[in-house]
Amino acid sequence: MKMLCLVLLVGFAASALAQEAASPPQDEIEELIVPGRVPENVRVEIERLEVAVYEQFNALNSSDEFDIHCLVQARTGSNIPQRTCAPNFVIQAESRSARKLLTDGRGSAANNANPAEHGTWMEDKSRELTEEMQRIARENERFMRYLARLDELRQMQATEEQEQEDR
Repeated sequence: MKMLCLVLLVGFAASALAQEAASPPQDEIEELIVPGRVPENVRVEIERLEVAVYEQFNALNSSDEFDIHCLVQARTGSNIPQRTCAPNFVIQAESRSARKLLTDGRGSAANNANPAEHGTWMEDKSRELTEEMQRIARENERFMRYLARLDELRQMQATEEQEQEDR
């Protein structure tokens, strides 16, 4: 019985000491920081909203070449996975370039496409993609709200990152 009382007493004393240690005296507090949002939560919300935006855009756009897909993969020379999103026309162009490089070899510049023409083509397709996204935003109120919220979150993330750099 004495042993049980001793164990209980030690248990209560330990919890009381832990509470005292957790709450420092008021005169020792110099600064209190109350964050508005945790940056990790903003990043997760951005990714979730991007998925919704791209799914809706893919369902509403006029061409499969504008469908946007995201992949999580580590870049060459890194073990850190990163999320990248791209429209089908970019994915297909990169695939063609990689295939051509493998079949033609590095030294065969005569068979490779003109880089200036490729750049112009990519700019044209990107402009078409932007126009398609704007058209859908004008016609679909829900898509427009998603885009506005996504922009708001990205600005919030940029502000938080800047504040962290300034500290």
